[in-house]
Amino acid sequence: MDTYDFLADPRTLSLTERRALAANLQAAQARWLARLAPLCEPPQLDRDFPAFLLATAPFADLARRLGNAVQRAQLPAATADELDWFVRVFGDYLRTCDGEDVFAGSQRRHA
Repeated sequence: MDTYDFLADPRTLSLTERRALAANLQAAQARWLARLAPLCEPPQLDRDFPAFLLATAPFADLARRLGNAVQRAQLPAATADELDWFVRVFGDYLRTCDGEDVFAGSQRRHA
């Protein structure tokens, strides 16, 4: 899970590096995307949502706190709020690399 301990802030990677990281963590992507589906509020996550980030050191604590929950109602409120933040902020992670401001804006900007 901590293969990428050096990755303190995943937003600092270039778009090419982000996509390479996603390719290297395909198994984690499949596993986490399936796990997140019932834990997230609608709309459904896009297939390219970077769920694999939960397998990296910066998100190890959130991944741990998601625990064995299989429904959103099983999450503590603070964990559900953090998951909402994670989904909102990283929605375009594999689509654009316009700097830090992109994470506060629309999830429909493209590179």
